[in-house]
Amino acid sequence: MRVTQLCARIEFGDAVSNHVLEIDRALASWGLETSVYANTLDTFGLQRARPDTGYDPSAASGDDVLMYHYSLFCPNYEQYMQAPCKRILIYHNITPPEYFAAYDKGVAEFCRMGRELLGRLNVCDLALGDSEYNRLELIDSGFSPGATGVLPIFVDYEGLKAKRSGSGPMAAYGRSFKVLFVGRAVPNKRIEDVLRAFFYYNRCVNSDSHLFLVGPSWVDRYDAQLRWLLDSFGLWGNVHFTGRVSDPDLASCYSGADVFLSMSEHEGFAVPLVESMAFDLPVVAYSSTAIPYTLEGAGIAFGRKDFPMVGELLEQVRTEEGLRDSMLASQRARLESFSPGAVRSSLREALERVAGGLG
Repeated sequence: MRVTQLCARIEFGDAVSNHVLEIDRALASWGLETSVYANTLDTFGLQRARPDTGYDPSAASGDDVLMYHYSLFCPNYEQYMQAPCKRILIYHNITPPEYFAAYDKGVAEFCRMGRELLGRLNVCDLALGDSEYNRLELIDSGFSPGATGVLPIFVDYEGLKAKRSGSGPMAAYGRSFKVLFVGRAVPNKRIEDVLRAFFYYNRCVNSDSHLFLVGPSWVDRYDAQLRWLLDSFGLWGNVHFTGRVSDPDLASCYSGADVFLSMSEHEGFAVPLVESMAFDLPVVAYSSTAIPYTLEGAGIAFGRKDFPMVGELLEQVRTEEGLRDSMLASQRARLESFSPGAVRSSLREALERVAGGLG
């Protein structure tokens, strides 16, 4: 059996790219013939995948399997539609366009096109969301519930933990209380709300505190808005935009932080939540989209954006040892669902649903 994966991009540091490559490794370990094609490849990607111009859907046989990763609008969806083999769609969600409309109309239109296309991709034998939230969105788009499932993202948290060092962006801040958020600076992440909650905490509860925002800037107008807000709060000495960091520095951030805070309003999975759980970092998160499915009772999820309330939650995490211990216990239990063995089992089950025994 040949299993081909087709996706929009393979790039360094991209969660979907890492997921595709981990799937490829799992398939190869089971003795299957594999290949990966992508529309966009950076230097990292060129070493691990082929340009999608080299994928000929007509050359696939009826016994082959094509896994199509849908995370953004990409012209190679037509190759997926034309393939005569067994097909598995893996849906990673696409941000609703309204989050970008005020900042970048081109990105907003790209998101609109991607979300509108989803229903037309219902030509597969099996459609998988990488979270239950994404699976339910597939059903809302017309996919048969009985032909859907969940395949969580492979998160190589053990590999990340092995890279941590004693340095990193937090090393100079000693015993100060450190709040962390990891993710691209994009409007759906609502980093402005992280700033508002931290402003209350720093000014009204604990001035010996620092916020670290780890991840690349992506939309210039949104980035400018965040920096204007930070300036108006007068928090430049306590808020640190690190940009994209190396894996050792990222691991050191997870190790050195005291709490992970998310105010995001749209997530398809939220890999940093799993990474936080792996590093025994308490998670406090706004309960939106995929977040309650990823946490599933672990950490603390809250349902309204009351910034003083969030600030007081952060202080409870800092001062109440029993609360912190119970959060970590729930997170360790939840992390088992995202272990490499658990995700490989889900992958194998999905393949067997479509192709029968793997031999």
